Amino acid sequence: MTLDALLNHQKSQLELLLEITGQELELIVKRKALELPPLTERKEALLLEIQAIDGQLASHPDRDQLGHRHAGAVTELRELLHRCQEKNQVAEQLLEQSLAGIRQLTNILSRLHERQSMTYDQKGHTKGINKGAGFKV
Repeated sequence: MTLDALLNHQKSQLELLLEITGQELELIVKRKALELPPLTERKEALLLEIQAIDGQLASHPDRDQLGHRHAGAVTELRELLHRCQEKNQVAEQLLEQSLAGIRQLTNILSRLHERQSMTYDQKGHTKGINKGAGFKV
């Protein structure tokens, strides 16, 4: 494959990665986490392909032209990659914040449940209520 063809293919793959990362970000903002796994799988496959193309570029017999004749294309690819990384970092931070909020809510609900299931014995000590199945007769 020619150097021009590899660079164009890499550009199209990075543009697709940028689009998928944007879709991930949109799903996170809309709190549609269940729709993320298929996108994540597509993104992983795309990243492997980008890595393979990068390897082909690195081992290409005309790779020394990347710094001279194809410098503009290489700069454009680096900018695309940088935009992908930035968007991915935003998505990661948003996801971490969402997970932290969910954990905090889980802790609040857990403490609330513990308080509601506590009672006092005859001596005034706290005692958990047995919420087991069945009745004692």
